[in-house]
Amino acid sequence: MPENKNARGKFIVFEGTDGCGKTTQTELLRRRIAEYTGSPCLIEREPDSRNIVGAVIRSALYGGVRISPDSMAYLHVADRLEHIDFVLPLLEGGSHVVCDRYYLSNMAYNSGDTLSVADIYELNRPCAERLAPDAVVYLDVPPEVTRARRAADRASEEIYDADEKQRKVRERFESALAHVAKMEGEEKIIRINAARPLDEVADEIWARVKALLFE
Repeated sequence: MPENKNARGKFIVFEGTDGCGKTTQTELLRRRIAEYTGSPCLIEREPDSRNIVGAVIRSALYGGVRISPDSMAYLHVADRLEHIDFVLPLLEGGSHVVCDRYYLSNMAYNSGDTLSVADIYELNRPCAERLAPDAVVYLDVPPEVTRARRAADRASEEIYDADEKQRKVRERFESALAHVAKMEGEEKIIRINAARPLDEVADEIWARVKALLFE
């Protein structure tokens, strides 16, 4: 269904633990949105290594530099503010953007002993005020499934790849989703059982995103 070319594009965020299938599903959704709307649809990722903050974070994720957990929480916010400056003109120009991770990942991965999920949401409030997602697609996959996927896809591990860390991250995603639903409305959150066959998952994502944003 063709859209008004002057309309602002939609900003759709994918979230989930490592190995949940975001890389594959973001591309499949991007293609469907572009085909259905006739407007450009682009993929973005966080951290954004095109800026220096994002590059430092990516180095830290693979152990290249050591950064304290609290500092990582703040660095992700700084990276996101830089990224928003890049993404907003794309949306204002009518392009849709599908983003692999946003501030829910920040809340799930960087909360812990000193910063709560709610604390990190407050750190991200300037990001939410400038660019809140139109939809959040959360791919829920059990840890034993994501472990096998990570082992098959990665040549090296990230600092969060240990099974116990991934279980904690999954628990914190539940808290992050509940908090964002409370602060921004639960209608934008699309929970998907992503342990199923790829095409089945992709079809459900598209059906629910289409119903929410494009009908």
